[in-house]
Amino acid sequence: MELKFTEAMMYEPIQAYLKEQGFHVQAEVNHCDIAAERDGYIIVIELKKAFSLKLVYQAMERQSRADEVYVAIPRPKKGQNTKEWHSMIKLLKKLDIGLITVAMDSPLLMVEKIFSPSTAISKKHGIKQHRLLEEMQGRSGDYNVGGVSRTKIITAYREKSIELACILKKKGAISYKELRSLGIPEKQIRMLYTNVYGWYQKVSKGCYTLSEVGKKELENPEIHPLVTFYCDKIKSFS
Repeated sequence: MELKFTEAMMYEPIQAYLKEQGFHVQAEVNHCDIAAERDGYIIVIELKKAFSLKLVYQAMERQSRADEVYVAIPRPKKGQNTKEWHSMIKLLKKLDIGLITVAMDSPLLMVEKIFSPSTAISKKHGIKQHRLLEEMQGRSGDYNVGGVSRTKIITAYREKSIELACILKKKGAISYKELRSLGIPEKQIRMLYTNVYGWYQKVSKGCYTLSEVGKKELENPEIHPLVTFYCDKIKSFS
């Protein structure tokens, strides 16, 4: 019987593989399935159930965001001695894209790095790479699963919005001045005014409380780990 799997099922074994090498790993960062960072060195991995030109295009686009880019696919059932396999290897090496396989046909889900991108090619750290690193640093943890579609991604912006909602839940109405005294950055405080998700409600000038939409969102099981994290964090607030 053939085992069915999704791209998301490949995330956990690759995450564990990278963590063993000392990487800080997060999923779904700036449209990248997996982003991993170690001492400022960034690796991006795109997951797919099968090799395709679409996967190659995605990997090429990600090269401006990382020091190394890989594609990850299931280990081939026909082995690595086929014409298709060798053609794929030749193409990826020519484009300086690395390859990782996951043994999805085995309960061990073994991860194997077939080859890395060439280290001879110098890559400049541009604005896209800076933004990716900034997004990773803006998150308190990894609350997403790589390769998942049609689900809300926990971005750094959404996480900071959740933190504000937790503060409002505890404090009731709170002013900009009080938020500053709690050490909340100005950029995050301004999120009350922009109110992208509709979670906050203005009480008076510079003073906000949690809206009904915000109260309902804090009950969302998808963000329960984050709500717990920030509610525990603000217990020390006076």
